[in-house]
Formats: sequence, structure tokens, C-alpha cells
Amino acid sequence: MIPSWLAFVVRRLATAAILLLLLTMVTFVAYWKIPNEPAAFLVDIRYATPEQIAHARHLLGVDRPLYVQYGRFVWRALHGDLGRTFTGARTTGPSGAPVAGQVVHAAAVTGSIALGGALLLFVVSVPIGLLGASRPRSLADRATAATSIVAISLHPLVVALLLQLFVASRWHWLPQAGYCSLLPQAQPCSGPVGWAEHLLLPWVTFALFFVALYSRMIRARLLEVLGEPYIRTARAKGVPERLVLLRHALPNTALPLVTMLAMDIGTAVGICVYIEAVFRLPGLGLRTLIAMVGLGLDLPMLIGITLFTGAAIVVLNLIVDVVAVMLDPTISRSPRGRTALLHLAGRTG
Repeated sequence: MIPSWLAFVVRRLATAAILLLLLTMVTFVAYWKIPNEPAAFLVDIRYATPEQIAHARHLLGVDRPLYVQYGRFVWRALHGDLGRTFTGARTTGPSGAPVAGQVVHAAAVTGSIALGGALLLFVVSVPIGLLGASRPRSLADRATAATSIVAISLHPLVVALLLQLFVASRWHWLPQAGYCSLLPQAQPCSGPVGWAEHLLLPWVTFALFFVALYSRMIRARLLEVLGEPYIRTARAKGVPERLVLLRHALPNTALPLVTMLAMDIGTAVGICVYIEAVFRLPGLGLRTLIAMVGLGLDLPMLIGITLFTGAAIVVLNLIVDVVAVMLDPTISRSPRGRTALLHLAGRTG
């Protein structure tokens, strides 16, 4: 008999594969139906003859039937090839730079923002949640709640602009914009120190948007756990309150936190778009904006970014579900495993 956890993982793998296939279909059809003239990347359509435009479309491969283009797209994607960008085709020819390499490089920047911001988020939200649970309705609890609400009420674009204006431009504490490579290179700006200096303000912007939600969730979960019998038993044995919170109560917030993190992955990607635009970081968001302006829509780049981002979200949700099953094996035996996770995170009734 197949273990319940293994059957749960197999179901999630099958669901992830179906979602990725649907993602390729929707992405491909949606972008190819947008009114656009890809031939503009090769010829000046204001002066080009119809024959020149048709030849340019043929060189770019956009004159084939839609099902033929989609089949070639899926086949190449399965082999890690997302096509070649249209941008710069007038100087480099129809065989532009590979999309996959540029998307992976941009994804590394976006991932750096999201990962660093998530770590900072937990560093801030966990102590706030602990403080609120240990002293509910106290002055400190109310002050942190008010501050958190203000933080989540501000749009990330506003927060990023304010941090850039005061911390970087006026006070000169940190770099105003740009990106440094993490690996030491023969460049003026590279290495871990420069990398962290250029990403500190983006990390703060990212964390401030989520800190209210996560700190209040941790507080609510801790207050619920602190009423459990085993907590009363630990207190009766004389265990210090600090150890009760850290060793007995806090670990019980791990599963809801993991579930919330999975549901916020898509939102995190959207937040990174604003952050990259303000701080001019060469991530997926800025790369998308570049692909949408200029001579026309750089469809291979847009489709590559959309597919890569969607695939990353699907895979990360799959990983989170597997981690959740490892933390609580009873989820795999529930006929509504995903709903159970959502309820555990406090998002459903």
C-alpha cells in the first residue's frame, strides 16, 4: 500500500505538471493575440514595403500558424530553450541573444531581493509577534500593531521612493540605485559587501509590506498555543516564560508560516517589480518593463519571463506543500489537504 504522504506528493506533482502546461498555453495565446508588429524589430515599418515586412516576420518565425509556433515553443522549453529575444535584432540579426540566459540572470537578482527581504521579514516579525503574545493589549503591543498597520497601508512604491529620497539621496547612508554582483569580479562594484549595500533598501521595502501580516499571525497563533494544556504543564513545572515561548509555543507557528509563505509567493514577485523599478535593479520586473517599451513587445522575452515566473511559483508551492506534510503528516490523509493548509494559516473559515 502506498503511504499517504507519498500519494499526496504524487498528486501535487501531477497537479504542478498540469498547471505548467496550462500556463504555457495561456501565456502563449495571450501574448500572441496582443496587437503588435514584431517585424519592427528588424525593419522600419514606416518605410518598409509589404514584402520586407513579410520577410522580417518570416525571419522571426511569427508567420507560422499559431499551433505550429506553440508546438515549437513547448518543445524548446522542455529542453531549456526559451527562444531568442527580438530586442537588438536590427544590429545582431534575427538570431538575438538567448532568452533563457537573460531570464536566469534577472531571476537571480529578483530572488536575491525576495530571499533577503523574507529573511529580514522573519527577523522583524517574529520578535514583534513574541512581544505581542507575551504582553497582549499592552502599550508595546498596541504600538507595534499600529506601526505594522501603517507599514502595510503604504504602497511599496511609496516606501521605496521615501527610502531612496532620504536614506540614499539626502543622507548618503546607502547607494541610491544599481546592482553589484555577489561574486568578486574585476569591476568597481562587486563582492558581498557591495551586493548587500545595494540591496539593503530593497530588502527593507520588501519586509515592511509583509511585516504587519506575519507579526499579527504569529501573535494570534502564539496566543492560541499558550492556552494549550502542555503549556500550562510546562509553566507548572517552573519553566521560565522565555523558554515556554521559544521552545514550546514558537515551533507551533512553523506550519502556518510555511503555508502563508506559499500563498504570498505571487504577491512577493509583484512587490519586486516596484522595487526593481525604483532602485533600477536588473531583475525580472525591470526586464519586463524594458521588453514592453521601445519598438514593440519583445514577445519571446515576455513569454520567457512569464513562464519562468509561473513555473517558479508552482514549484515553490509544491516544495512548501511537501514541507507542510513533513511537519504535519495528517495533512496528507485529509481529502482537502490544501484547504486544511489554508485553514491552518487562518485564511479560510
